[in-house]
Amino acid sequence: MSGAYSASFLLSGFLGIIAGRFSDKYGPRILLTVAGLLMGIGLLLMSYINSLWQVYLVWGLVVGVGWGSCLIPVISTIPRWFEEKRGLATGIAVSGIGIGGIIWPLLAQWLISAYGWQRAFLVLGLIIFAVIIPLAQFMKHSPERTGVKAYGEAGTVIDEQSSALNGGFSFNQVIRTSRFWMLGLLHFCFLFSVHVLIVHIVPYAVRIGFSAAVAASILSVIAGSSVFGRLAIGFVSDKIGGRLAMSACLIIATLALIWLQFAKEVWMLYIFAVVFGLAWGGMVPLGTVVTAELFGLKSLGTVLGSILLIGTMGGGVGTPLAGTIFDITESYSLAFSICAALGALAIIFSVILIRYKVKGSGVQVYKF
Repeated sequence: MSGAYSASFLLSGFLGIIAGRFSDKYGPRILLTVAGLLMGIGLLLMSYINSLWQVYLVWGLVVGVGWGSCLIPVISTIPRWFEEKRGLATGIAVSGIGIGGIIWPLLAQWLISAYGWQRAFLVLGLIIFAVIIPLAQFMKHSPERTGVKAYGEAGTVIDEQSSALNGGFSFNQVIRTSRFWMLGLLHFCFLFSVHVLIVHIVPYAVRIGFSAAVAASILSVIAGSSVFGRLAIGFVSDKIGGRLAMSACLIIATLALIWLQFAKEVWMLYIFAVVFGLAWGGMVPLGTVVTAELFGLKSLGTVLGSILLIGTMGGGVGTPLAGTIFDITESYSLAFSICAALGALAIIFSVILIRYKVKGSGVQVYKF
């Protein structure tokens, strides 16, 4: 069953590039409408499955295509509408993902307990139809195409960096730059650790002596604090810049991973959960903000989709590797040490990226 989830996750990563390119050209409305239709249909069909291959077909393919058509168009559209407070606006938008991650499992479990899993899928599918498709009709490509100005553009002095962001690089230009690959590898390293923890923090806590309920609550704390991190770090990035904020988040996350090596008491695990959750949440809007800082808005959707695909590969590698290491060593120590080492590597990449200064139509490099 978990293989169907992995298939859906990987498929959505590959589709992010296509969805981003389509959104850059035509806007998000069509894609989000299609995404709502596919995810709604997928959930309705899940209520009728009776064999494993159907799970792979419906969840792995139909829902995977729907999700792959949804995320990138949303997060690449927000920056186009905000000259000021871009980080905060993106943080508010992506905080919905974290809030949904808290509410939907509880709703799904209540529906299953009350009505059974088949009817639960039917209700969830209908909710998708009722929410996503109508809201998608309000999504527009950019203020320029509707004859208005972006928030903060009127009456403000546009600095050199903002002027560059209004244009930007083509995708072919972007992939030839070293900073694109550094940002992609940064996301590979970070999402490697994120997915290792999402999957393995609960069995790790159980193994060192805590109850399943306490172990599950640690994951809930990570998810809850990530919501606050998305809002807070989005706000902070407007004050200090996205790349500096990203470096700070990576340093905090790596220190938390080091702390985890010594966390044997429940209060220590909760501290880890809060700190790592804040850093993880902050990285979500920063992925969009930093990409816009470095490459502009011209091909933002396509570039974001490509970078997140590289990050998806990190998550896809990390989870089974950590499980294999545990099977061999009967310990998560080495797996968590690898996560911390990759966190340190991501910090190095982020510091190098701070050196690039957007100016005019190109990117200059700070000299230390």
